[in-house]
Amino acid sequence: MPHILIVEDQPVTAWALAEGFTDDGHTIDTFASAEEAGAWLAQSTADLVIADVRLPGMTGLAFARALRRSGARVPVILVSAYGEPASATVLRRAGVVACFTKPFRMDLLRAAVRRALAPRALRRRAARAAASARRPAALRRAA
Repeated sequence: MPHILIVEDQPVTAWALAEGFTDDGHTIDTFASAEEAGAWLAQSTADLVIADVRLPGMTGLAFARALRRSGARVPVILVSAYGEPASATVLRRAGVVACFTKPFRMDLLRAAVRRALAPRALRRRAARAAASARRPAALRRAA
């Protein structure tokens, strides 16, 4: 299952996002700050980050930039109650694949999540196919 980090300082919003994406079959971890999420990511991995733009401490956009600088290739979706935080070019360079203004439609956010996760799913399928092709033919037939 894809693993999504939700970085949101408003508990109700974090809960609603976590519930919605858990219902969709994703594994979810929530954090109230970018610093907490960054510390967790230093020890683990995620397939996607959904972050609020205005967080205590580091902003969501600054967090996306920090992830990109660290070499992490995890896509980021930003949500904001204040409109888009920067131009589309700035967001893309930071690794942001979509930005939503609150209140947002959950169906549109789900579609953005599917698009963001699609390349990772394709890479996983290709890796499984390559591993299967490397197994001896007798083992492939038995599987």
